[in-house]
Amino acid sequence: MKRVLIALGSTGGHIFPGISILNHLESVNDKIEVKLVNSIDSKVLIPNLKKKNEIYKIKSTGFVGKSLIDRIKSLVFFIFSIIQSLRIIFKFKPEIIIGTGGFVSLPIALAGYILNKRIYIAEGNSVPGLSNRIISKFSNKIFINFQESEKYFKKNLCVKTGFPIRKLTFNIDIKKDIDIFILGGSQGSVALNEKVTKSIYEFLKRINKERDPQIIRIIHQCGSENNGEIKAYYEKLKKEFSFLEYEVYEFIENIDNFYQRSRILISRAGASTIAESLFYQIPTIYFPITNSSGNHQYLNAKEMVSKNFGLMCSEDITAELFSESIFKLLYNKEINESISRSLKNNAVNLKEDAASKIIKGILNDKK
Repeated sequence: MKRVLIALGSTGGHIFPGISILNHLESVNDKIEVKLVNSIDSKVLIPNLKKKNEIYKIKSTGFVGKSLIDRIKSLVFFIFSIIQSLRIIFKFKPEIIIGTGGFVSLPIALAGYILNKRIYIAEGNSVPGLSNRIISKFSNKIFINFQESEKYFKKNLCVKTGFPIRKLTFNIDIKKDIDIFILGGSQGSVALNEKVTKSIYEFLKRINKERDPQIIRIIHQCGSENNGEIKAYYEKLKKEFSFLEYEVYEFIENIDNFYQRSRILISRAGASTIAESLFYQIPTIYFPITNSSGNHQYLNAKEMVSKNFGLMCSEDITAELFSESIFKLLYNKEINESISRSLKNNAVNLKEDAASKIIKGILNDKK
């Protein structure tokens, strides 16, 4: 194996696993040449990428959940993206193509299949998206995160590895000085931002009434879409609740620092965020997207709750009930200790990270 092409995606949930696989490939053999493919429309910053790891760009858009006109446009772009992908593969000449899911992977994988390349995919969600379902038909191996997703693929091709996460540090001596870490994803979530800020207000009212309020520190990564509104909202809360300390970010690069300092996490239920919350053993309130493909975020969160790794709140929950979940996870000693214990027991089983397992699976594949 001399050259590997990794297909990323437009969101951090597909990009960071791809970068993790890239880093592990190069640590195994620095003579392996690795290039990346991403959507020309992706706005996610990829930090610390080496110059040799060139990113090819293709014009590819999603198909599921679009209007008829947008589907026709997507189909036109898809045909064009296959032509672009064929050109990339002719130019780079990779032996292996690895996809992390999403619509960017499909044209690259199809072009690779046409040119008789070895194809591998990593599926992080309990219910795979349309792209990975199609690619699985001609994949050499499929690396899965949830056992649930096995039923959507050929069972003999599936290998349970977990889902790769970005390179993160772990410091056991770090102080837990962040009470609530709110993570809206790499592009932010308007629904989560709006619901959680209203819930935080109800939570602060209760704290002010029922407890002797010390400092409550909140970190909120909200994306760029309504960053100004979120900051203004917290400024208003600060005037009413003097014990509140907060920081609002569009995007956080040194996220490992924030993870380790946090007592609880509030986030969507995408595969990457779940994998990172398990790595750092953070009791989490999962807030799944209602209209995610195949309802996979709800099913991801449901499995986490069934394993006692956290709580789940749906998008239609009231601010009062959401604030109750925040209060329970922070201050109900029995619930917090039970979830923390489950997370700690799970961490014992994470002896080898997912990216390393995936690389071994590929290197040992004799097909």
